[in-house]
Amino acid sequence: MKYLYSSVLALTMATTIPQMSAAEDVVYSGWLGTYSYLEPVAGKMEEKFEANNPGVDFIRQDVPFEKALDQATVAHLGGNASDLIHLIPGWVPALQAIGGLAPLDDLFTDEELAQIPDAALEALRFEDGKLYALPWVPGPVMMFYNRNLLEQAGFDPDKPPTTWDELKEMIMGVCALPAGDDGKIYGLALRSWSNPNAVQWSIPWIYGFGGDVVDGDGNIKFNTPETRAAYSWLQDISTSGCAPDGFSVGETRNLMASGKAGFILEGPWGRGLFNNLSENTIKTGADGDIWVAPLPNAPDGSHRTIGNSHVIAISSASKNKELAAEFVKLILFDQDITDTYFELSDQVSTPSAALLAQGPMGADEFTQKFVEELQVYNESPIKHPKFYAILDQVVPEYQRILKGADIESSLETADKQIERLLSR
Repeated sequence: MKYLYSSVLALTMATTIPQMSAAEDVVYSGWLGTYSYLEPVAGKMEEKFEANNPGVDFIRQDVPFEKALDQATVAHLGGNASDLIHLIPGWVPALQAIGGLAPLDDLFTDEELAQIPDAALEALRFEDGKLYALPWVPGPVMMFYNRNLLEQAGFDPDKPPTTWDELKEMIMGVCALPAGDDGKIYGLALRSWSNPNAVQWSIPWIYGFGGDVVDGDGNIKFNTPETRAAYSWLQDISTSGCAPDGFSVGETRNLMASGKAGFILEGPWGRGLFNNLSENTIKTGADGDIWVAPLPNAPDGSHRTIGNSHVIAISSASKNKELAAEFVKLILFDQDITDTYFELSDQVSTPSAALLAQGPMGADEFTQKFVEELQVYNESPIKHPKFYAILDQVVPEYQRILKGADIESSLETADKQIERLLSR
């Protein structure tokens, strides 16, 4: 998935590709139906859509998440694209670059788009000013913290850190706790494996120190004073042994779920995730074992984070764009659908401000913490079809920095590698 074009070439002719829909069909391609616990809401979506549009047949093409981008790409290049394509934000630039996505602005009214936070829409607009996808299951990233470990380290668990100095102090304090029978306690469960995802999830720290990875002229730059400051902060944590070395997504999550980490970055899925991983021994709540808070503000008082959401797009080849848009409106703006999705998945299930303020999501304190972040999250920190390949150039230098290497020279090397990649 990182390397779009090489991935496409690697696919065999045996890859399942949905057939072009007939005029009365609307075909969805994505991973919604691959999760059995979501089958009730998937069925409800189909039933309601077909009831609202007599004579239309909704066809669901189930594709595992890890194959979704490759299948969507091959289907477009082969002239067999589905009408609706389920994506994550990092994949949108790749499909948009090959002309695979339809602009959405004329398919939705201003009133409908006004229900969605500007930050979410802006992340899915491109240089031509057009909107090529819509957020479906928003996933702003926040800071989860272990209240029990904070208390053991002498901190008030009802007062999470609000400055970077406070956060470092708490991370170091938790890290200083004696190891238990099941191993060392870390202050921060940091993703640091050899994968672009590790660099992607370092971007909230860069934002927190007032920086960005794209400058005002659209150039991708990591060797900036703000990024150096953010990575210096992370380097201090890592070289002190307070963040694990080379941990993947799964390893960091298991660390948090087992009560052996003070802090971790996750999205709204974190509550259900830690509950399941801990076999219901961990409670997420304001007075529970784990709770959430925003990362500290930047020096100028600004606040941003990244997102890890599901988005929905319409194929440029769809013969039924208006009908496809009706399905998108159903899954984003129908309260019965969005409430059912939330109750089954324990995730924020719509970007609609009105729906998020009522029903089970409106009454849920945990969900409302993430709703507040919808105004400041950035789904696409680098809008480029080589997004993951760009981050891959930074990974070796990021890992070297976490082990104590000189930050400025490492980031200079990363920027040169990015320049080479983009010049090809």
